[in-house]
Amino acid sequence: MHSPRRASGVALALAATLALAGCIAVPGPRVTVVPTRAPVTPTPAPTWQTLAPTPVPTVTVDPTSAPDALCVDGRAVLAGNDLSFSLTGDCAEVTIAGNRIVVRMDGDADAVLLQGSDNDITIGDLGALRIEGNDNTLGSGAIGSLQIAGDRMLIDADGAIGDVTVNGNDNTLRASGYGDIQDNGGRNVFG
Repeated sequence: MHSPRRASGVALALAATLALAGCIAVPGPRVTVVPTRAPVTPTPAPTWQTLAPTPVPTVTVDPTSAPDALCVDGRAVLAGNDLSFSLTGDCAEVTIAGNRIVVRMDGDADAVLLQGSDNDITIGDLGALRIEGNDNTLGSGAIGSLQIAGDRMLIDADGAIGDVTVNGNDNTLRASGYGDIQDNGGRNVFG
């Protein structure tokens, strides 16, 4: 037979093992401890401002102080809003970017890019003309090729216009003749 001393030692060893393993039920209420965080200081949301890309001008002209723009190394960039420019002589490449710009160029250009709205341009003969915007008016000599991406343009050429691509509506073109015309809009007039 087993001695009571040995049985109580085994029982004590078993109880100690179960206690260390956490398997003994302890009477009393259960307490759940949730960690607390330090107070959070709100961080303001970033503000984002979307800016339209603006070409870097080689010449920017304030009409009150310098009414003449320059063609530098065969290139002139006339940029801004509510400005007037006068460009004397021929220039290989002319970029006009902005709104409500008035340009008077007495020479010819190989390539002209007009970006913006409500601009009034007078220029000589053009090799290639690309217009992106709305409500622009352009008077010129003959135009080698013309691309329009916009609405309500008035193009008045004193001569013929070569190939024409129009992506827009309600544009009016006047010329003595045209090359191939690709009209991808509505209510465009070719006179």
